[in-house]
Amino acid sequence: MNAHACAATTGLAILALLAGGCHQPSADTIDRLLIGEVLMHSQFSANLRALAVSGGRLSGSPNGAQAEQFVSDKLREYGLNNVHFEPFSMLTWRDVETNVTLLDDPPRRLEGATALGNSMSTPPGGITAEVVDLGQGTEEDFQTHADELDGKFVLARTGGLHRGKKMRLAIEHGAVGLLHTSPLPDRVRVGTCHDQPTPNPGIAIIGEHGEELSHRLTDGETIRINVQLEADAWTCQPRNVVAEIPGTGSRANEVVILCGHLDSWHLAEGAIDNGNGSATILETARALAAIGWKPRRTVRFIWFMGEEHGLFGSKAYAKAHENEFDDIVAVINVDMPGIPKQFATFGHPEIVDFLKSLQTELAGFELKEEIANAHWTCSDHAPFMVEGVCALALYGEIGPGGKHYHSTGDKYEVVDRRGTTCSSAVLAVLVRRLADAPERPTVRLDPATLDLDIGW
Repeated sequence: MNAHACAATTGLAILALLAGGCHQPSADTIDRLLIGEVLMHSQFSANLRALAVSGGRLSGSPNGAQAEQFVSDKLREYGLNNVHFEPFSMLTWRDVETNVTLLDDPPRRLEGATALGNSMSTPPGGITAEVVDLGQGTEEDFQTHADELDGKFVLARTGGLHRGKKMRLAIEHGAVGLLHTSPLPDRVRVGTCHDQPTPNPGIAIIGEHGEELSHRLTDGETIRINVQLEADAWTCQPRNVVAEIPGTGSRANEVVILCGHLDSWHLAEGAIDNGNGSATILETARALAAIGWKPRRTVRFIWFMGEEHGLFGSKAYAKAHENEFDDIVAVINVDMPGIPKQFATFGHPEIVDFLKSLQTELAGFELKEEIANAHWTCSDHAPFMVEGVCALALYGEIGPGGKHYHSTGDKYEVVDRRGTTCSSAVLAVLVRRLADAPERPTVRLDPATLDLDIGW
């Protein structure tokens, strides 16, 4: 018998002994078993190490397919049910070469500049234009300088509006492209800037270069640059990975979903975003299966691909399973978790008391008393959230390594592995409580009543 089968048998034996006594095992007893299983036998670090490979897990790449298979194999090893792939089609993208030349005398290349997602190849010779500094790149900034942007490159710092919305505003005002200044002085932070491959180049530049250009423009200089970009886009079929612990009894048709994205960008290893989230979900699934728990409601674990390019995996899943929305009790999205700090709900006040009670009982984790009411839509909860399904998150403290996400520094070593393991313990208890609640603790809202700023 292997170690996982032994752990599951031990868990079943404990639960059977408890059930055979004077009373059924209490919620507190089962939760203690879960927390102990995670803290004593965690495989989080080992699984993260396997997922965090050089070149990341770009959707449609060999590394992406390898990660899909790894998670699937682990789920079968852990004894999960209904382990399967759900493939979908998407247009993926990867940059080949990016050159940004500052047309000074003599010309100077801006080292480290990298294309933003879905920026397609420039014409032969590239695109040459002046640069206009819009500071943070707010909607007000674009309105104030609307007459100056036609045929120019917009320079904007990271923060505020999503880079994709800044790009869209730049194009609407006639700009030829976007220079997005990284918050990191010595390296870029990439991400998608178009929802589909588009010829207007979005370029990430290191913070030091962004500050230099901004200062020179403030001093009244005219700055011209040449951007030459080569990129590829191709249709691929990545696979969402799905597994379950089936429910028992009259509420087995109701579903609690624990999910996150498995794909990453390709600059490093994708450890912070979202290797740690993927490994956290895998550890939570392992612990729930290991104790031999039989839930009232079905628990479904999903690892989505295509998130970084525009939530393609979760959108495809939501479309394929739209007839199940009424039965989904909650979707808990795990994206860069870190040390557990606070529960969050996306516009579902009916679940707040439930979460507050759980937060109080998990006193040792020192979660914030306040339940956050979140509105952001740039992760895989969004396709469910917009349909009125209750979406939840566990906010965490990523630590100093968090600054490296979407950059060349996003590697295994920068993850707070000890702290993030605690998120698996908290999520295991949250999932267990939602799945075993005597009465359904959430309602599905009418999508027509939602007031959401969706996407970029």
